[in-house]
Amino acid sequence: MKRLLVLLHFCALVSFTQAADGPIRVLYVDPYAIEQSTPGPLHEAMEALGREAIWFDYVNDDKQCKTDLLKHYDVVCERRKSDAPSKLNANGILATINGRVLRAIPVEDLNTAQEIREKVFAALLPERKVAWEAFLKIREPEKREANPNVANYEKRPEAITYQFPMSVKASMQRTQVPADMELQLFASEPDIAKPIAMAWDQRGRCWIAETRDYPHGYADNGEGHDTIKICEDTDGDGRADKFTVFADKLNLPTSLVFANGGLIITQPPRLIFLKDTNGDDKADVRKVLMDAWGVRDTHAQASSLHYGIDDWIYGCVGYSGFKGTVGGKDMEFAMGTYRFRPDGSSIEFLHQFTNNAWAHSANEAGDQFGGTANGAPIFYGGIPNSVFPQGMRPVTARKINVVDKCHAITTNYRQVDVFGGYTSAAGSAFIESDRMPERFRGKAMVCEPTMKVIALMDVQPQGAGYVAKDYMNLVASTDEWMSPVFAEVGPDGAVWFADWQNFIIQHNPTPSPERGGYKAETGPGGAHLNDLRDHARGRIYRVVTKGTNPKPAQPSLDGATQWSRLAAQQFTKFSTPVVRGTRGEGNTPIRPEDIDGLLTEVTKSVEALKARVTANDGKLSALHALWILSREDALDEATHKVALLAKDARLRRNAVRALGDDSKSLALFFGTGVVSDPDPHTRLAAFVKLATFPTTPEIKTLVSRISSDATLKQDEWLADALRILTKKHGANAWKEGPNLLPNPGFEELAENGLPKGWMRRDYGRRPGNEKAEWKGTSAPDRAHGGQKFVRIITRDDADTSLYADVPLKPNTRYRLSAWVRAHALKGKVSLNDHIGRAETEKLTAKESDWVEVETIFDSKERTKASINLLHVAKGDGYFDDVKLCELLPVQDAEEKVLAGSAKRGEDIFWKHPVAACMNCHVLGGKGSPVGPALDGIASRKDEAYLWKSLIEPNAVLAEGYTATPVSPMPPMNLILKPQELEDIKAFILSLK
Repeated sequence: MKRLLVLLHFCALVSFTQAADGPIRVLYVDPYAIEQSTPGPLHEAMEALGREAIWFDYVNDDKQCKTDLLKHYDVVCERRKSDAPSKLNANGILATINGRVLRAIPVEDLNTAQEIREKVFAALLPERKVAWEAFLKIREPEKREANPNVANYEKRPEAITYQFPMSVKASMQRTQVPADMELQLFASEPDIAKPIAMAWDQRGRCWIAETRDYPHGYADNGEGHDTIKICEDTDGDGRADKFTVFADKLNLPTSLVFANGGLIITQPPRLIFLKDTNGDDKADVRKVLMDAWGVRDTHAQASSLHYGIDDWIYGCVGYSGFKGTVGGKDMEFAMGTYRFRPDGSSIEFLHQFTNNAWAHSANEAGDQFGGTANGAPIFYGGIPNSVFPQGMRPVTARKINVVDKCHAITTNYRQVDVFGGYTSAAGSAFIESDRMPERFRGKAMVCEPTMKVIALMDVQPQGAGYVAKDYMNLVASTDEWMSPVFAEVGPDGAVWFADWQNFIIQHNPTPSPERGGYKAETGPGGAHLNDLRDHARGRIYRVVTKGTNPKPAQPSLDGATQWSRLAAQQFTKFSTPVVRGTRGEGNTPIRPEDIDGLLTEVTKSVEALKARVTANDGKLSALHALWILSREDALDEATHKVALLAKDARLRRNAVRALGDDSKSLALFFGTGVVSDPDPHTRLAAFVKLATFPTTPEIKTLVSRISSDATLKQDEWLADALRILTKKHGANAWKEGPNLLPNPGFEELAENGLPKGWMRRDYGRRPGNEKAEWKGTSAPDRAHGGQKFVRIITRDDADTSLYADVPLKPNTRYRLSAWVRAHALKGKVSLNDHIGRAETEKLTAKESDWVEVETIFDSKERTKASINLLHVAKGDGYFDDVKLCELLPVQDAEEKVLAGSAKRGEDIFWKHPVAACMNCHVLGGKGSPVGPALDGIASRKDEAYLWKSLIEPNAVLAEGYTATPVSPMPPMNLILKPQELEDIKAFILSLK
């Protein structure tokens, strides 16, 4: 009785039907979301107890703890917050289910895995523990032995022993998915081998890229032993039973996407188009679209092809990079995402990541994401590289995950670096499916084959960017051959993933006695040679709601998955056959007597799509309809304007992205107020679009006004976009005062070879500091400006600087900038203030021409700065034209504003190229009735109201105006000069 009272003191009791057998299932409830931002007791418990088949699932909201979920678990752990009551009890989730009791165990911050284990077993019914013990005994046994080819990068006391490969059954017994879901095998060896990527056709059939040649079998002529294979479930039982080789003799294909009636694959150095023209599921067309992808390292090549909502093809590339000419334009880039036209006629580099990038994805709104294998598993790409002015240091993407730990359910993981974190991350696809439990929808999946998991990222809006909080795992395994490398939602709404099935995932560095524990050799493709590498195994799984076997849905703009909507968008085409005078892919000539009927059919299709856009009902189908209309040159001005003013911010920002750069697009842009959109992501899209327009006096006025808005600069993405706009359009609300730094062009050298006014300062005891060589260099053809520049050479890792001390004014804004470049760099080059810690952007590229880096900071109470030319790297850094300037307000050219003139205001109302008041208001029977009619407005509203409606239209929406949540009118103080603003006010006040 005493023991029972103790348990009741610490535990909340929940009636429950326990799982009958198998692993012990624990639901870890974190109602304060503590462990979404900081690893806690759950991480250790998952890793320590997983091999015992004690599995933890995570939820961050106690409101999710309903009977339908709880019935799948044996135990509930509640992550407690200090001095806070139990949320589980407080929310009254106690229920009686078949008379069985589930104990909710309180978990505190300092609880160990062993303590949690003891609490779990104390809460188990005796018969449940017996069932678990029986499960452990009936599992197929794990077979292991020591092997000298198992590297010990982690420097464990003893290297991990080699685990022999497991059968499908044994592997599935050791693989965890959420307790209310189940793992279903779709295909396995010998039917398939080494699946690295998947795509689905219109019929819902799974197509896979098989990479038997990986990693060493690169062939210059592109002919190898790899295939594209169609895996088909013909009887609907959820298992593939028909396998067709669509294309063979391929060599290291890494991804695939449907386009132009065929298939595009990445097979570096080539981008290849494959097509079946006679319906036999065999590729009889092979065409190289591009031939410029790097091949120096087979795990750093092009990958992750996806069809984008804007009808471009998107992908990712690692440090092997791209260097070539496409559409007459020379391109060179690496480590990030790109997009290209489906016919291969043009390509654009988009978002710069780091190291070995192997992920691209987009959320339902088309916002761009990706990731890097090493240490940065998910990025958000907020600003495309293409809008940055030449010479400006671009920040196109930022790492957004807040937790770096990866949550394996075994201690037997092997990694070359980033131990316990992400070192082979692949993919960042979003779960968007009504066939998945609601708690997983909108989460991003990151595969980590070295840790045997598919991790979940809870991607949430944060200003104009995003933050990815931890949501633990969707899949985790203790089978050390289980290697998830690709995961996406399929046509059936389930999550599909490719298990690459290999004990050796590690590519490089090549093991050595010092790093890895034995001496190995580097083979072709940059990977170390290892006899344990497998070239024949591989599996495809689905993760489905328990007890279901979902069937593929048809492509539909109203579909509940990205695949369904994008497939419908891709194959909805209506204008091309009529324009070309042919029908369908067979190019059958259209008879003259059929043209009227076809045009009627096209008109109906266009009108139906326009109706989806203008319905203003918040459905995702409107986004796809918008892009179909845009692609088919059928997006008229009226429909586009409705989209720009839609209630749904997702539609508004896609409408912004669909604008061109012509005068009509400029008029739509200014006539809909998107530049002041209340949704930060839409406003960022508007700023990016503004950077693509040609510079006009009106745009310069707008940029100057918005760049003075201090609130915008508090958002890192909007602040970056403003910097682009001020440079692109030559407009700023600030001007630079005198340069405070001595000898800023380094034209004067002291006897010691350093520029006059600058002294050396090293940090720490890094090995490269002692022999670091700073010197002024005279080479006019290599300097950024003038005759000389400063060069720093380090042959080992160093942390060194040249510095100059300068006085500052307190509470004053300053801009610190310089032109920098790099050669053979591994590290960073930047400028910073040793005292205030402000730092410019960091140049981290291995090779770089001159680029400008800058930062703007407030001196606060400081009266002094110590400015460093900072080199934290191995390699060569270069500095020139450094500046530290006070930022002074720019006065308008019209320093004196006269009283407003109603006559001049009337001219602005009817004729201003940007304000374009008549486009939204009716006056005297003329104009457009988007907003309220203005006849007699001054007799109905006072001057204060009318003034606010001009400068804050979103704060004073017209009475009865409900068409959109935002005003179609941009703030007039952003686009009109002060005198023009006074004149338009005078005119409005005259309307009595």
